[in-house]
Amino acid sequence: MSRHQRGYVYEAHGSFHVRYYTVLDGVRKQLSHRLCTKDRSTGHGSPAAKAVRELCEEFMKTINKEAPTAGALTITEFWEKTYLPFIKSNLKTSTHLGYQQIWKQHLKNHFGTRTLREYKTPMMSNFLTELAKTYRPRTVNTVKFLASGLFSHAVATGEADFNPIRDAKALGKTLPNGVTGSYTLEEIENVITALVDHVDAQLIMALSFFMGLRKGEIAGLQWGDIDNDFVHVRRSVVRGFVDVPKTKKSVRSVPVIQPVRGLLKLWKQQCSDGVWLFSERDLGQYGKNVIIPILEKNNLPWKGYHAGRRGLGTMLRTLTGNSNAGRDVLGHSTTQVTEEHYEDRMPAEALKGMKQLEQKFLSK
Repeated sequence: MSRHQRGYVYEAHGSFHVRYYTVLDGVRKQLSHRLCTKDRSTGHGSPAAKAVRELCEEFMKTINKEAPTAGALTITEFWEKTYLPFIKSNLKTSTHLGYQQIWKQHLKNHFGTRTLREYKTPMMSNFLTELAKTYRPRTVNTVKFLASGLFSHAVATGEADFNPIRDAKALGKTLPNGVTGSYTLEEIENVITALVDHVDAQLIMALSFFMGLRKGEIAGLQWGDIDNDFVHVRRSVVRGFVDVPKTKKSVRSVPVIQPVRGLLKLWKQQCSDGVWLFSERDLGQYGKNVIIPILEKNNLPWKGYHAGRRGLGTMLRTLTGNSNAGRDVLGHSTTQVTEEHYEDRMPAEALKGMKQLEQKFLSK
């Protein structure tokens, strides 16, 4: 709704009516009210007639008095009551949990008690400018993206008239993008060797590098997903929530190669006959409590689980001469994603690349 409605007068069934908006049970609805009968003898001959407009104005005073002022809703209230429930219903668990983290860390205090209507573009530009002094461009852009999505939804639901975030930007110089971590084949071999007393840790790191699985995909593996030739990625577990993988392309079958095959066999022998490979295990905490201390003791770098995926993308590019194998093994929608973010459809090329990687490993 706009701040002050004038109403739209129209003729129907020999009478004049006024159309206006109101909010019922939290939903913006369009209603109409009959003003008078069309009668030129009384001065009510057309929608623009003075007598008709006066009737409209008198009625709309009651509507404008009773209706809440659009934009009086604070941004925080809109987030909690409308936008957060919306993204929970429409986005993947991992996505909306990430957005909630961004909201808590960056946007909640910034928006404070400001209303949707009073927020202006320069406010966000100033905020992004300060943010860019500490955080990399990717983080700054993500913060802006979430704020813009919130206001875009407010416009679509009638709670705001425009999106002030759209034209906002960080002013002046920004920090360069950071260098993403990536394991080499030699580094991952050293990591797996250092974890010799923890077969499960060895398998987790091998799945990240030699299979290119995301942390959530590793946590989501069940023994029924594995056969002699492939690991079938069917689900993801993020912060305890079981969900489908990140994208449609992420639902994939990855060829099993050594040393993954051997580690799978060893871990199967050690663990119980449960459903999950890593039952009730928080891989984030497991990395902090088990993997990192061992690597630090052996003077080996911890670059994170995702560094294994990046390393595999680089290796497959080197071995095959293109990004097709990396695209399919890593579960990317296009080779551009693989090329841009994994440094660097042809399932046959993916299989060929994985076989070449296996031979390179076995020949060392």
